[in-house]
Amino acid sequence: MSIVDQLFGHLDQFSSPPYLFVGSGIARRYFNLPDWRGLLKGMCEEHGLNHGLLSSSVNGDLPKLASEMAAQFNEKWWSEDRYEEARAKHATEAVTKEDALKIEMAAYLERSISPAAGGDIAREIELFQKVVVEGIVTTNWDGLLEHLFPGYEVYVGQEALLFSHIQGIGEIYKIHGSAEQPRSLVVTSDDYSTFEKKNPYLASKLLTFFVEHPIVFIGYSLTDKNILSILNSILSCLSPANVKKLSDRLVFVQWERNCKDDRFERTILSVDGQSLPVMQVTVGSMHGVYEALGKIKRRLPAKLLRMLKEQVYQLVHTANPTEKLLVQDINDNTDVHEIEFAVGVGIQERLRDKGYTAINRLDLMRDSLLNDGSYNARHIVEQTLPELLKRSPYIPVFRYLALAQSMPGFDMAKLPARVQTAAAKGYSHFAPTLVTKSQAASLASWDNGLKAFIDNNAVHVVLALAGRLPQDQMDVAVLESFLKQNIDQLTSSQTTNYCKLICILDFLKYAPGSLFGQAPKVSRRKTRQVIADIE
Repeated sequence: MSIVDQLFGHLDQFSSPPYLFVGSGIARRYFNLPDWRGLLKGMCEEHGLNHGLLSSSVNGDLPKLASEMAAQFNEKWWSEDRYEEARAKHATEAVTKEDALKIEMAAYLERSISPAAGGDIAREIELFQKVVVEGIVTTNWDGLLEHLFPGYEVYVGQEALLFSHIQGIGEIYKIHGSAEQPRSLVVTSDDYSTFEKKNPYLASKLLTFFVEHPIVFIGYSLTDKNILSILNSILSCLSPANVKKLSDRLVFVQWERNCKDDRFERTILSVDGQSLPVMQVTVGSMHGVYEALGKIKRRLPAKLLRMLKEQVYQLVHTANPTEKLLVQDINDNTDVHEIEFAVGVGIQERLRDKGYTAINRLDLMRDSLLNDGSYNARHIVEQTLPELLKRSPYIPVFRYLALAQSMPGFDMAKLPARVQTAAAKGYSHFAPTLVTKSQAASLASWDNGLKAFIDNNAVHVVLALAGRLPQDQMDVAVLESFLKQNIDQLTSSQTTNYCKLICILDFLKYAPGSLFGQAPKVSRRKTRQVIADIE
């Protein structure tokens, strides 16, 4: 399986698009900018500071080196003629002894930008612009991300992220500052000390992103102190059980010049003495990573979703809403700043109900697995299931039955006959039929578990035969992960077998009393359990 399929399959199991954390490796790759060490050395050379002496006096500590540089450079900047033009332009901004260095550092960065050329890099940048992400967090100072994602709102520094009404969609958070605002740069020891003090607050702001989205780190090493510090603050807010859940959401992309075989594997981060399993992608080209991120689907452009969310926020927090209705088509080319809209409260179900008989089998299969359809369970049971069960006996019913019981007006005694019949089916009802006697015997005696069966067989073999394994060999979590990773099989030649496995998963997870093939009897107690699991 290609790195595109592996990474996309992993990210597609989550209900929300990922966030990107973008580090200096990206600025070096596409803008030919120096790393932090190289930047400080270049600044020393350009401004007549003794880099070797200063560096050795602080034992290579880069924030301390920057502090020493700032202390020496401040007097030079205010007194030497060569900085007269810079002083005239920025004098009002230079209010501390460190600001002069930051002003010249921002100018140095601007002069140092040399966009990488070449077909391969140009193609990477083109693919990068097409990634589907919820938002971007970066420690970079340059303007590359604003250029690639012009519709995204930019927040500069910790203060902006902590005290602004961020929407969490279509936004770029430059937590270490921006070259366009030199005083915002996190450079010196004092800057880092201030940053660290506020890190718990920053972590609390970022925590929502981490628990609701997968996070893809690009341009960072696995030992980057900035990232490890943020992760440490976030981990301190979580219980061990939730730390384990978080680990599957963290994906670190590592670029290796001589990498011949792309890899997608689990690795371990050491975060302040705590071991944190994360996923690692190792590639020789970023093409596959960006292609995987570009395959993620969303219903509306991020910049439009952000605008809608922002206006709803304003609607809730203002006493004099002025929004009005605009009827027009909306797409990527629509100027969202020209749009005003109205929110209709209580009309969603009236608009949607008419379409429940039109929901097809594949729509329901996908929603049963990914929970991304936002359907009303009662309407599914009363309108959709009877229609679909006319055409196929292999329809997931148990999840919707369990959820529907908690809804007002739902009466189990009045279930449509076809739904009652489907709800009485057991585990073996969903077994594949095109199996030879010898295969059936071999599968019936399998006792190594579903994971071993998946590891030892190709995807098409698993789809065709796994449904014949004994029920006590069907690990629910393994089955669910396999189905999500292979969601593309929903529309392949293996659709029938794939759907049968979804029905088995639906039975194992949500059919009360189904542990060893008993006929399900949906109870209110089980309903509460199911709803808790889903939430």
